[in-house]
Amino acid sequence: MLRQLIIENIALIEQVDLEFSPGLTILTGETGAGKSILIDALMLALGARADASLIRTECEQAMITARFLPPENHPVRLWLKEQELNHDDEELFLRRSLHRNGRSRAFINETPVPIATLCKLGDGLVDIHGQHDHQTLLNPTSHLAILDAFANHPERLDETIRHARDWHTHHRALANLRQNAREAEQRRAFLEHQLLELDATGIAPGEAQELDNLRNRLAHAVRLGEAARASLELLTGESGGEAASQLLSGAARELEDAARLDASLLPLAEQLRSLQYELEDAADRIRHYADGLDTDPEQLESIDDRLNLIRNLARKHRCQPDDLPDLAERLRKELDSLSSIDRDEQRLATALAASRSAFDTAAAALSLSRKQAATRLAHETEHHLAQLAMPGVRFAATLRPLRGDPSPSGTEEAEFQISANPGEPLKPLAQVASGGEISRIMLALKTSLADAVTIPTLIFDEVDVGVGGKTAAAIGAKLRQLASGRQILAVTHSPQVASWGDRHLKITKSTLDGRTRVAVASLDHQARIEELARMLAGERITDPARHNAEELLRAASLPPA
Repeated sequence: MLRQLIIENIALIEQVDLEFSPGLTILTGETGAGKSILIDALMLALGARADASLIRTECEQAMITARFLPPENHPVRLWLKEQELNHDDEELFLRRSLHRNGRSRAFINETPVPIATLCKLGDGLVDIHGQHDHQTLLNPTSHLAILDAFANHPERLDETIRHARDWHTHHRALANLRQNAREAEQRRAFLEHQLLELDATGIAPGEAQELDNLRNRLAHAVRLGEAARASLELLTGESGGEAASQLLSGAARELEDAARLDASLLPLAEQLRSLQYELEDAADRIRHYADGLDTDPEQLESIDDRLNLIRNLARKHRCQPDDLPDLAERLRKELDSLSSIDRDEQRLATALAASRSAFDTAAAALSLSRKQAATRLAHETEHHLAQLAMPGVRFAATLRPLRGDPSPSGTEEAEFQISANPGEPLKPLAQVASGGEISRIMLALKTSLADAVTIPTLIFDEVDVGVGGKTAAAIGAKLRQLASGRQILAVTHSPQVASWGDRHLKITKSTLDGRTRVAVASLDHQARIEELARMLAGERITDPARHNAEELLRAASLPPA
């Protein structure tokens, strides 16, 4: 629960340091005194959206520090440990700083954290209910979430959400597959035609380059033959000179003879002899090349036709001739993938059916839990409403089936209905409930939900609007009851509600040295009488008003009948 709140330079507050305790704490003050500023400041410490305009005039920075003591084994403690934000001390410190330049920083146990992390932690520590919640309660779209919170079945909710999302994922995938089936069929026909053409051509890897080389040899066979024969004559001496191989042989022989006198010449002699053999081998290869040259015009024409076919295909497919075999392989793989559409469709259809079956099972279990919870919620809410001066009111959480595709919210929607008078049929809240009734219905629901949620601190910001007298006193008594075992902070203008507080804080606004300041004081018994008297009579407090205030405090302190 909240133990301490320190506010510095927020709006009209220069500096406030408040200590809080368990039970029901009442906050009162004149209209405009700054009661809401305290709640807004606490919300900032819990991760609410910040605005530089909240910083006190002529100040560059504002700071809010909130000290909490979460109950033992509370989920918040486990979450802090998982996030490595736990502290040796059992207490928890949240800090938020605002700067005039718009920058905002958040800290958990003095560790800097993103605002989103602070907000997530705050959701588990404090729950705030204000007048805007009345409108939320009148909107049926919020009723299912309230019923689920009361039912306290997060596992069933998570399972239903998961299977609904699976169904929608498979449904979209299957729809996309079927939508693309016609295009895939056209693409398949196109690929088959192209592959038929490429396969009929039978182009081998590197074939174009080999054909090009062969064509060059055939086209220039005469010139190549002349060059080969001229080279051969020079090597073999057929042109009248001495053969190069014979010259090398003679040189090698001279060095071999000399090596008998100087062994260092032997490697040179061996090198010359090796060159002689290589030269003779080269001459044989040149002779073979020259003998193999062919000037067959028909073969040359055949090669030209083949090259033209390959080059035309390459231009058609906008690639190099040597890339055509790889292209054919890519087209074949794409065709194989298109051929698997039928298998994919069957697989997705099977997965879709399985996810629908799983959703139906999970949603049925969720529906049963909701129906049971709706009965309990109606019974408990009617009991609390009777204590809030609404006896004989019937309350129902009506469930209506949803048709169509699986929804993450399950297979039904909920709407809260009441019958304010005996014999009248149940009708939606928005049609029959007044402002004061909505306040009490909301408080009755929150009381019913109290045991289902683990949030240790609840804040009610003027939830008693529209009621007075005995009804307001009943609301105060219900807040006191709700505060048993937890912490309740209630901002109120009703003296009947305020009299039920275990502790009373008064917010005042004053002007000093031309500056407006807000102060908060904890009231003792006599000061409470004065404040309640002011709330009863206005600024001119009379003795009868003080007497009435004393009676309110005495009645609130009496044990329940």
